[in-house]
Amino acid sequence: MPKGILYDFIKKTRNCHELWYNERMKYPKIDLKTIRLQTRQFQAENPRLLLVYLLPSMLVILSGFLNPLARLQESVLEQSFFSMLAQVLQAYLFPLVVSFMSAIFLAGAAFATLRLLKDPDTELSVKSSLVLFAEERFSQTFLTLLLKRFYLFLWSIPNLVGIYFLFYSNLLAQRFVALHPEFPKLDLSSVETEQFLMTFGLYFFASLILMIVGNLLYIPQHYAYSQVEFLLCDTLDLGQANPRQILKTSRFLMKGYKFQRFVLDLQLLPWYFLNWITFGIASFSILPYIQNNHIFFYRALLARKRRNG
Repeated sequence: MPKGILYDFIKKTRNCHELWYNERMKYPKIDLKTIRLQTRQFQAENPRLLLVYLLPSMLVILSGFLNPLARLQESVLEQSFFSMLAQVLQAYLFPLVVSFMSAIFLAGAAFATLRLLKDPDTELSVKSSLVLFAEERFSQTFLTLLLKRFYLFLWSIPNLVGIYFLFYSNLLAQRFVALHPEFPKLDLSSVETEQFLMTFGLYFFASLILMIVGNLLYIPQHYAYSQVEFLLCDTLDLGQANPRQILKTSRFLMKGYKFQRFVLDLQLLPWYFLNWITFGIASFSILPYIQNNHIFFYRALLARKRRNG
């Protein structure tokens, strides 16, 4: 534990509960019920917000129908690493471009929404989500969102390796079963069976460990950078945006609030599920609601950080 006032205090009093209370008071809770209430009231007062999210919703629907795994053959795992990587990149290139474009459109919709919160007379239209494609904003938007995705990709590498091991263990099992029609009646004492079980078990359990550890690493970082788009919008509205500074500020804002943002997403889970079972078609009404919940959470977050200095 780092030395300082709290360290000296607990060293003298040995009062762990009071230390916990002091730490908790540094990050006062956000009332998520109020966030959802503010969102519903805001959308009721501004029905034209649906127009702002029209284009982002269409891209969300399009991305839902893109399945890059369907373009990959099982034989891809039998190829060399670089050949496999080239095929995976080829299969995922278009879905990644669509996903990145939808992120820019969604950030543009957030830009229009934040302006509306500051100025109720702001005009809303379908073109509002295109605001970040303007020449003076696009390069900063592109670099910021690209840097965010690059950082998150680095944090997702253990999980991706785990997924690769899982698919490879499945391929090993398929090969073994194809060579042994008598499966599952096998001679467990044979050297070949022992080697298969050892290799399969190694890859399978390694995949589970990597995916568990990978998600434990990735999820906190996902929430640490969850305020990047909103900070980008506010910064662009004021002037020049610095991509690395925006990402650092997002991490600072979310310190002590990642779990609350996670809880907010859990509360919105029925809406995510409804969007999924309708193949994204419901996103025309659901996407604005989800995004506006995140925007009001962001504003509450800013208020608390400013209050705490």
